[in-house]
Amino acid sequence: MANSPEMLTVPLVILAGSDPNPAALPESGAGLHPIRGYKGMDLMVHGEPLIDRVVDSYVASGEFSAVFIAGPERIYGAGRKGARVIDTDGHVGENLRRAIDAVEQECGPGPLAISACDILPDAKDLNMVMADYRAHAPLDFWFPFITAPEQPQKIGASFWKPRYRIAPKPGAQARDILPGHLAVIDPPALRMSLIYRVLELAYRTRNRPILYRQTVMAFGTLAALLWRDLQNLVTLRLPTFTWTVLYHSTALALRLRKGDISAPEMAVSLRKIFVHYRHRKRYPQRGGRLPLMNALSLAKDIDTEEEAREAELKA
Repeated sequence: MANSPEMLTVPLVILAGSDPNPAALPESGAGLHPIRGYKGMDLMVHGEPLIDRVVDSYVASGEFSAVFIAGPERIYGAGRKGARVIDTDGHVGENLRRAIDAVEQECGPGPLAISACDILPDAKDLNMVMADYRAHAPLDFWFPFITAPEQPQKIGASFWKPRYRIAPKPGAQARDILPGHLAVIDPPALRMSLIYRVLELAYRTRNRPILYRQTVMAFGTLAALLWRDLQNLVTLRLPTFTWTVLYHSTALALRLRKGDISAPEMAVSLRKIFVHYRHRKRYPQRGGRLPLMNALSLAKDIDTEEEAREAELKA
């Protein structure tokens, strides 16, 4: 029997930690003014903290069974507008780890959605992208890419954000895309310790060139990969973890830089990197999904003062 939409409604975690250092902007962002601090509370939209507007948008969409804020209670309080605060104040990977543990205790194990506190998602965009998730669930991971508009004025103050070239399917023409800031993951299927570390490094190098980010992440995870292979040797398993992760991540970065990879091919590579081998063998029919979608509000995270002013004007 097909799953009903209610059965596929997932809890949502809004990551709301701090930016202790301003984001490094690429050349296209020269002259702009990056923001630091707890953006969810520091940024105001018509006199209301940004985090309250963000929670309102997610609740109004009706797409999520519960909404949580992962950030320090001393900043956000115990809860805001029906969203419970999970008290955490580490780097992004640590905040996600604590959030997953807390949500699992309250809602039970299973898929959960993750988003950021510095976007103002449109309810229609949320309904559209989550319909895609429901249509293809169960999945190990789901992360929509956002098709970049051809007219720069449509993206406004976010014109400077790095774009990537990805094809919707093998053999199709590549399109300019922007990362969306919403994902659904199935934590038991994933190598979460690796993901926490990669997220920390990815966030630290955001807006930087692809190969630079890949180099930082490769060296930043090498010790953990080698330790995992040592454990494999002790348990008489092949020590192939380091090779698998570094090979597929480097090949993926090179193809992404060249702009000759499709979303399904990218999903296959990411599954080999981040999904447990035993899970892949047990559920060969499952996979990850990276759809290309027209949901621009999910790509416009607020990194600069200019984007913050625009968000308040358009809210």
